[in-house]
Amino acid sequence: MFPRILVLLISNGLASLYAHGQVITISGGNTVRVASKHDYASLEANLPLRQELWEKGQWYLDLNHAFSVSGFHDVNNVYLASWAPNLILRWQNRHDFYPYFQIGFGVALLSDDYFESEDNDPRHTGTTDMGSHGQFESSIAVGVIYGQFGVRAKLYHYSNANISSTNDGIDVAELGLSYLF
Repeated sequence: MFPRILVLLISNGLASLYAHGQVITISGGNTVRVASKHDYASLEANLPLRQELWEKGQWYLDLNHAFSVSGFHDVNNVYLASWAPNLILRWQNRHDFYPYFQIGFGVALLSDDYFESEDNDPRHTGTTDMGSHGQFESSIAVGVIYGQFGVRAKLYHYSNANISSTNDGIDVAELGLSYLF
C-alpha cells in the first residue's frame, strides 16, 4: 500500500512541473521533543498552486503545495510520504534576493506507526507510538532565497489528532538547501 501511495504522490507532483516556480529542497535534521530520537532526511518538491494570492507593496503571499518523501533512521527505519498546501509570505524588493516565512498543513502516511531508538537520555523511553499510519502534518519555516538557491529552517509536527487511541506525535527540526527552477 505504501509504495502505491508514494507513486501517486510523486506522479501528481511531477504532473505540475510545467509551471514556473518549482522548488526542490534536500534537508536533514532530527526529531525533537519526543520519546525517541531519530535522524531525519527529506526530499521535497514545492510547486505553485496560486502565485501572488495577495500583494501589498513589496509583500506577496503565495499558495503552493509540497510533496515530500522522508526517512527517520535509528533502531528502526520509518519512511513518510506527505502532501501539504503551504502559504508563503515573501518580501521582495529585488527579484534575486528575498526572505520568506512559510506555514503549511497537510496529510502524511508513515510506513510504520512505531518509532524505536537507542537513546541514552534517561528522560526518554526510546519508543514513540504514533497510533496509526495516517498522520496530519503541520509546519512552519523561515528561509532566504538568493537567485536560484535558498536555505531554510523548518519545524514539523506529525500527529493523528487523536483519531487513534494512541497519539504520541513527533516533532522534527530540519535545515534545508533549495534549488528553484
